[in-house]
Amino acid sequence: MKAAVVGIAGAILGAGAAHAQDLPVSKEAPESYLQACVEMGVGFWQLPGSDTCVKISGEVRADYVVTRQRTREDDFTGFVTRGQIGFDARTNTDYGLLRSFFLIDAYVGPAARTEFVVDKAFLQFGGLTAGYAHSFFGIYDLDYGNDLLQPYFGYAATTNLIAYTQEFGGGFSATLSLEDARGTRSDVLNFFGFPEPRRPAGGTAMPDIVGNLRLDRDWGTLAVFGAAHQIRYPGPPQIGGSDYGYAVGGAFALNLPIRSGAHIAVEGTYADGASSYLGWQQVDAAYENFSRRKDLGRGWTVTGEMGVNVTPALTVNLLGSYLDYSAATTRDYVNPAAPDVRGWVAGGNAVYTVTRGLSFGIEGFYSSYRAKGGQDFFPYEEDIRGWTGVLRVRRTF
Repeated sequence: MKAAVVGIAGAILGAGAAHAQDLPVSKEAPESYLQACVEMGVGFWQLPGSDTCVKISGEVRADYVVTRQRTREDDFTGFVTRGQIGFDARTNTDYGLLRSFFLIDAYVGPAARTEFVVDKAFLQFGGLTAGYAHSFFGIYDLDYGNDLLQPYFGYAATTNLIAYTQEFGGGFSATLSLEDARGTRSDVLNFFGFPEPRRPAGGTAMPDIVGNLRLDRDWGTLAVFGAAHQIRYPGPPQIGGSDYGYAVGGAFALNLPIRSGAHIAVEGTYADGASSYLGWQQVDAAYENFSRRKDLGRGWTVTGEMGVNVTPALTVNLLGSYLDYSAATTRDYVNPAAPDVRGWVAGGNAVYTVTRGLSFGIEGFYSSYRAKGGQDFFPYEEDIRGWTGVLRVRRTF
């Protein structure tokens, strides 16, 4: 549950180039040697015979997780390993910077089961962003979210989108983004449907419309954002038609002058018929076909963190998050698909950098999910709560 664009640390291409520069220069093909692209930043090198600069970077990390068992069949401990590699290509043009970015993850879980996942794949040209990128709804997960595994409530999705960002100067910008509604679409609930009341919503007819305004200054960031989401009911003989959900939120982050890296960041969201933007996707709509009654689920979340660099090598972060959600229902019936719930998560982590690119991190957090109004959250218990801990060894390059 966890950032503009994902940051990449280190560059393996630079190491190869350094070795190349130690060799004798050939008079026949001097252009075959890489040149650093200082104007693009650390780790960028110019492709021979091209005006494009490329940075290759990545990460390998190993997590050891200890968590609460709900049943004897659940795992109490587990290991997860991830390898990641990214490619960032940038070219200066007469119309602004042209950039393409690709990031792929490989996860290795139990019994060496391996899964490859495209993490990001997008291009940028001036203010345009198109492709598979982090949503423009919210700033916390994108710019902060300094967790290891701790879940927090809030929208943290990467999705297919096309967006335009206008910079007005002084750190003020505005973005309008059209984002794939299939990622935020939920099932709908017909209370008297038979044999299965829960069924998929109708196909998407319009994308989610996301917008944000943000101010980025030396002291921190302020932002407001919103999203409009269409809910299409199934076709005949069901109710048909559409409803429209929405989500709105705000966030601020302050850089504290007390110590290096000291900051606080807080983000809050309210959603009606668009539970995905709470980081808690549920059945967004319920209806009765014969009475034409309809209802949308609604709720709110708030998430925050406080962090500081205790020493140049040691970073500490405290995180907390809260959710209050009322499920979609009709009349006085209890929604069998998702009860009303209150949830919270609190914890912290410490990361120690042993040497450049190598760090060790520990994190512990407590989570609690409790149904409101005496509803049963699961058949065998009314709430889920307990501790989770993780040890991470991470190398970036």
